[in-house]
Amino acid sequence: MKNSVICIKTVPYQEILNLRDSLERLESWKQPLEVLEKYFTNPTTPINKKKVVKQYYASAKLFETFNKEFESLIAESQKQLAIITQNQNS
Repeated sequence: MKNSVICIKTVPYQEILNLRDSLERLESWKQPLEVLEKYFTNPTTPINKKKVVKQYYASAKLFETFNKEFESLIAESQKQLAIITQNQNS
């Protein structure tokens, strides 16, 4: 029990806040991704080619934006975790 208390004290509070912020930013994508999922998994509706093209373009842009942000957040979170781990081992 003492060791876990010591480990928690060695993690700077700002690092915990940074990691929390990254997780919140990832969580913020949940709703837009649900919209994309509905678009790509709704084969029962009749196909309107013009509408499909517009929706596809919009969905592609949304996914492109998400993918860039996701990769950035993952890299940032990995750096934060490495800093926390490194600080703990020091």
